[in-house]
Amino acid sequence: MSLLPRRPALTFATAGVLVAGLAIGSGVGPSVAADRDGVSAREGFPAAGGTSGYRGRNQTSDGKPGIVVGPPVNRRGKAAVVANETAYEIAPGVTLREWDQIDGRQPVGQVKINLVTVNLDAPNLSFGPLTGSFVTTRRTVSQLGRWNNALTAVNGDFFDIGRTDGPLGVTVDPAEGILTGSRDGWIPGVNSTLWFDGSGPHINPISVQYRLRQRPGLIVNGFNHPIVPKGRIGIFTHEFNRTKGYLVTDGKKRAREVVLRKNRVVSNKPTLSNGLKIRSKDRVIIGAGSAAAQLKSLRKGQKVTLAKRIEGGRPTAAISGDRPLLVNGVRTVINNTIAHPRTAVGIDADGRKLYILVVDGRSTTSRGYTMVELADFMTALGVENAINLDGGGSSAMYTRTGSGAMGIVNEPSDGGERKVANAFGLMYAGELPPVINLTPVPTPTPTPTVTPTTPSPAP
Repeated sequence: MSLLPRRPALTFATAGVLVAGLAIGSGVGPSVAADRDGVSAREGFPAAGGTSGYRGRNQTSDGKPGIVVGPPVNRRGKAAVVANETAYEIAPGVTLREWDQIDGRQPVGQVKINLVTVNLDAPNLSFGPLTGSFVTTRRTVSQLGRWNNALTAVNGDFFDIGRTDGPLGVTVDPAEGILTGSRDGWIPGVNSTLWFDGSGPHINPISVQYRLRQRPGLIVNGFNHPIVPKGRIGIFTHEFNRTKGYLVTDGKKRAREVVLRKNRVVSNKPTLSNGLKIRSKDRVIIGAGSAAAQLKSLRKGQKVTLAKRIEGGRPTAAISGDRPLLVNGVRTVINNTIAHPRTAVGIDADGRKLYILVVDGRSTTSRGYTMVELADFMTALGVENAINLDGGGSSAMYTRTGSGAMGIVNEPSDGGERKVANAFGLMYAGELPPVINLTPVPTPTPTPTVTPTTPSPAP
């Protein structure tokens, strides 16, 4: 396994076996009816209904309402019914399985599931974030997948939809390093990240720590991050593309903007620019509240240097979600009443299998999953650690299909693909062999051939 460069044998088991553990709907840990899973607003990041582009209470970037579901159906330990199942080996060590899982939970008693399973010991595999030209450039998952020649791509991080359009978590590119990140996460104590190093994949909180050497007392909230709270500063680079004015301070006018060019101050003003192109050698520092006053003393021509480090790991590639679903086998989510389309990634106990999952939702044929259902599904797969990526209308899976062609295999809830801030990609470096059909074929039942008989002559 290697890591994804930027820009340009698995045993098959039937779905019925894998979903057996989901029959009672919440077989691991406590289940508490809630729709927030601990999401709370903090200073500089408004609660749902505020001006922020993210509506946290619905657990998706779009903030659209999910489906309120009834209690899980008691199936007395029996597995949910599996229908319309197909399965293919789309590359050595990589399988795609799709099916309808009928469990009777109302108001829509089934979900449509798309699952890619990756054997991490297989050759020619690499992983990483897929982004557009800039971190604020939104593209569809299929566009990001095609541009990076991905074998599989799914939507990635939550993002500041309709405002700055920037991702809210940590993004680390194998070639270009840290693209985005924040000090505390946009939901402190909740956010988690899927990241890779030489030993393979990991899921745990990662934070990006920056500081100004000449002003060590200033707290850097984020790097190319769309939130600059009062009392903190944010750092923006060419990867952010253009300045966003007071959107990053949530409209707060007590702010200051300092532009560095080759580590020298070239401008320092008490108003924030909007639409200023950030040059490749520039750094734009924005302070809000008391931090704006501290930036005032930086003089034109003064040298200002930045120091950075990452806490929580040493990733060579990373992409965030909003929270973990499972930590060392323990379910960490509680919402079991609101269903949405979902995207998730899980790692098995040995760290040798990676599961990439998209569950359709908000439709008459697929209700979506609650967070508890999503975590329990991962447990049934044998996953030890799993992360929830963005969902809702963002959920999309682009991959190689049973015909060998590339395309979107799920049914996005908006009726078509949404443009997203980034994607998570699986690459295959070798020449792709033909797709192998793994779908169990029913044993044919022979139809007896009727042999004509000649009537006996009358006695």
